[in-house]
Amino acid sequence: MKELTVIIPVFNEQDTILKVVKKVRAVDIDKEILIVDDASDDDTPKLLKTLENDPDIKIITHDSNLGRGAGIKTALNHAQGAITIFQDADLELDPSNYSKLLEPLIEEEAEVVFGSRFLGKGFIQGMGIGAYLANLILIELTDRLFKAKLTDVLTMFQVTKTEILRDLEIQSDRWGSTVEITAKLLKRGYKILELPVEYIPRRKDTGKKVRWSDFYFCVKALIKYRFFYKMKDNGDG
Repeated sequence: MKELTVIIPVFNEQDTILKVVKKVRAVDIDKEILIVDDASDDDTPKLLKTLENDPDIKIITHDSNLGRGAGIKTALNHAQGAITIFQDADLELDPSNYSKLLEPLIEEEAEVVFGSRFLGKGFIQGMGIGAYLANLILIELTDRLFKAKLTDVLTMFQVTKTEILRDLEIQSDRWGSTVEITAKLLKRGYKILELPVEYIPRRKDTGKKVRWSDFYFCVKALIKYRFFYKMKDNGDG
């Protein structure tokens, strides 16, 4: 079994996908890289073909665009690492953060670690004001609904044991999956350790794909998994 599974959902990231993979490879830990191409229609599939002979990389392709959450679900079916980390293909979050995020898990000091973009910071230079306000609203809503004290609920760096993620039985196919994971972890009583990470935001004019409709689905997911999510031992109700 590998120590780490790195899941990279990708859709139309021809400018960054190989750079991301290079940075992930450089992380000094026994790992596998699972890349899920969510029906990209640019040169991403062609670039991924150049990685096919790497024994530590598995490339899975969706026939149609299903969303980031769907990519995570697909990859979890193949994951063989003890710990899983999500890595978006846009380089907003750098793989150089991995060692810091993994240490509390490897040392068994925490069960779940989030890399927070906002911990110890205010407004992030380069982030649109709309995106910043949407994040603040979702953080406040999460903290109130779940009596939590988180500083980032939309971080892509959600790190925990692979078996814990599988047991959550993620349902959301798109961006709601991020807050679904957060909500289910909190509902199940997991304590989330947040550590600060460096974040270089990307805006819509440079390829950012998050839409305002995603904010709606995130709010909907928080409410759903706070009030309508029933648990049973080791699984969903």
